[in-house]
Amino acid sequence: LSIVICTFNRADHLKQCLEALTRQSFNNFEVIIIDAASTDGTTRVIADYSSRLKIRKVTEEEKELAKARDNGWRLADGELVSWIDDDVIVSPEWARSIVVILDSNPDVGGVSGPTIVPKDLLRNRDVFFFYQKTGFFKFLGDFWNSFFLDGKKNEVGRIFKSGAWSPGSNFLTSLEIKGLKEVDYLEACNMTLRKELVERVQGFDLGYRLISEWSEIDLAMRVKALGYRLVFNSQARVDHNISQTGI
Repeated sequence: LSIVICTFNRADHLKQCLEALTRQSFNNFEVIIIDAASTDGTTRVIADYSSRLKIRKVTEEEKELAKARDNGWRLADGELVSWIDDDVIVSPEWARSIVVILDSNPDVGGVSGPTIVPKDLLRNRDVFFFYQKTGFFKFLGDFWNSFFLDGKKNEVGRIFKSGAWSPGSNFLTSLEIKGLKEVDYLEACNMTLRKELVERVQGFDLGYRLISEWSEIDLAMRVKALGYRLVFNSQARVDHNISQTGI
């Protein structure tokens, strides 16, 4: 397993992310860190954890997230490549669950899981702006859920007819899902694909610029178009402490 983390000036978050990786029950993995020339304590954090994790750091000064993520899989030695954000904390069984699923299901091309966002941080995601409001804004939120999300905001891994994606993996309700659930796409901050399939579709589309919204969904959907399943499993959990720094 190769784990790709793209980072920029989030030393404190990255430290928590790497600490969680040291507690994995499955430890046959490498960590590839693509650093956009951070100016905070990121280099020190990486050095501190290099004795506990197999880490390779690459500096990518161009702040194009799709390009950074694409560089990550091209450097990977693993048969499986995971992309996680630098502000997530993976659960202790995260890596093992991913490996078991892909080893046991040759028709599965990629895996994702819960990306639980603490309630007080939901405001950091634009898609949740309406969900904690009252009055007129609550009405707009209800309209968004009804019209754009088909009334299914707790659904996971779906692209609705409107083109909107379902946010359900960010909620605790996603932990109740049993077994493998087939999905339309994989979560950007918790996405694992077979490297051979990423090679076949030639990696990320570098036409996505800056924060590269939808570049990860696009990649996962192109892998699915090869005839492979994309699945969600509640054991592959991460907690997403959404940060607005480093963007």
